[in-house]
Amino acid sequence: MFNNNIRGELFPDYTAECGRYDSISDWAVDLLIGSEQVALEDYAYGAKGRVFHIAENTGILKYKLWQQSIPLDVIQPTRVKKLASGKGNASKQEMFEAFVKETGTDLRIHFDQIGKEVKNPITDIVDSFYICKSVYTLNFS
Repeated sequence: MFNNNIRGELFPDYTAECGRYDSISDWAVDLLIGSEQVALEDYAYGAKGRVFHIAENTGILKYKLWQQSIPLDVIQPTRVKKLASGKGNASKQEMFEAFVKETGTDLRIHFDQIGKEVKNPITDIVDSFYICKSVYTLNFS
């Protein structure tokens, strides 16, 4: 089963959020060196929660990708949702249902998630699948 997730203990101790963001972005960039294309989902402007922390972290990652000349596409969340479900305001549940229909894979089984509600990391995997598909359709259609 896939119960491992990226956790803070993978990164060195830090005394400020910027240190944490620096460590996370270094980890990601190290994995991405040599990539021909990288894609991120753009900010969801109606999001709630720690959106400023996410924006700061993402900004550092984008900057480091730029420094390494790693090509980056930033995809609008509405495009990702529309590609998956046919509507630009699809819920996480609708995205998941579209993924299962398209791929025949119910990720809840692999992550021991019981019940109808889907949670992370499954929702992140579904989003990532459609972000990749979105870049592919932009570049090859």
